Amino acid sequence: MNYVSHFEATRVRCDLVAPNEPDEESAKLIERTGGQVFVVRHRNSDPLGYIQQLSLIVSERREQIVHAHGNSATLAFEMIAAKLGGAKIRIPHSHNTTCKMKLADQALRGMFRHNYTDAMACGEAAGQWLFEDKPFTVLHNAIPVEHFHFDGNKRAFTRGEYGIERDTFAVCHVGTFNVQKNQRFLIEAFALLQKNKPDSALLLVGEGDLEPACRQQAKALGIESRVRFLGPLQDVSAALSACDVFALPSLHEGLPLTLVEAQCAGLPCVASTFVTREAELTDLVSFCGIEKAETFAEALESVQAVDREKASDEAIEKVRAAGYDVTNNAETLVKWYEALIREAKA
Repeated sequence: MNYVSHFEATRVRCDLVAPNEPDEESAKLIERTGGQVFVVRHRNSDPLGYIQQLSLIVSERREQIVHAHGNSATLAFEMIAAKLGGAKIRIPHSHNTTCKMKLADQALRGMFRHNYTDAMACGEAAGQWLFEDKPFTVLHNAIPVEHFHFDGNKRAFTRGEYGIERDTFAVCHVGTFNVQKNQRFLIEAFALLQKNKPDSALLLVGEGDLEPACRQQAKALGIESRVRFLGPLQDVSAALSACDVFALPSLHEGLPLTLVEAQCAGLPCVASTFVTREAELTDLVSFCGIEKAETFAEALESVQAVDREKASDEAIEKVRAAGYDVTNNAETLVKWYEALIREAKA
């Protein structure tokens, strides 16, 4: 949706097909481009019905391009539907380096390869995972970089809002509560950190199926009062400004946007060794194994304080130069679409 917000002044009409109702802001962005929102459910439980519904939308809306996002060869569903609906340009976009549906992924690889026309990925590792030896274009996940600049006022306000003292060492994590993001490991590591730094706090931003289990774990470890479950914040930048270190102990990642945002905030980051090195855009990032919670706790504790204003300024410059600014990338994407359409008509 970051990209769609920059499509308004272009000739792109963007329709959105999603498995559930999008938020009001996203729906309005789509409508501003002249597009429509379509909710098509039961993708995995009824793939044939899903393909039929999606192909009708592609046909009736006369879509020239279908650009589908995912992390497995089940994107064959979207590519087949797009082909049946008459879309000349069919783009699967890889966003991770593995997937949950491994059996389905393997079974559909051949069908997947024969039904897309062009390939895209958020990074080299994600592209190699899904497209293997086939060519693909990298378009980095992008953000409005200046929005995530460190803000001292946001830091003070957010700390006050969540009862965090000025000198408290605060750890931040942003992500859906699921197995991949590994929050239970982080809570275990934070409990160990607490023993050496009792005046510390853990801020968990997001929601998901494993949130109740994480709350229970924090309570069982006796650190319930030191862990803040903030939910899906509208302004994540405030939490990033409020904290002293960002933790990302993921089991796998394509190219985590949250790590890019944290760097823009001038925030030292500790990521698992399973996070792609492509996300290391500045010297604010260090990597740590997640075999032992003790090791990760030590890595968090050893983070050195930085001049946040200066670190944020330098990081934003590097992030923009590396191709992660949404304004520049949206223009690149539109030009790519236009070039593909010209080729298809030639």
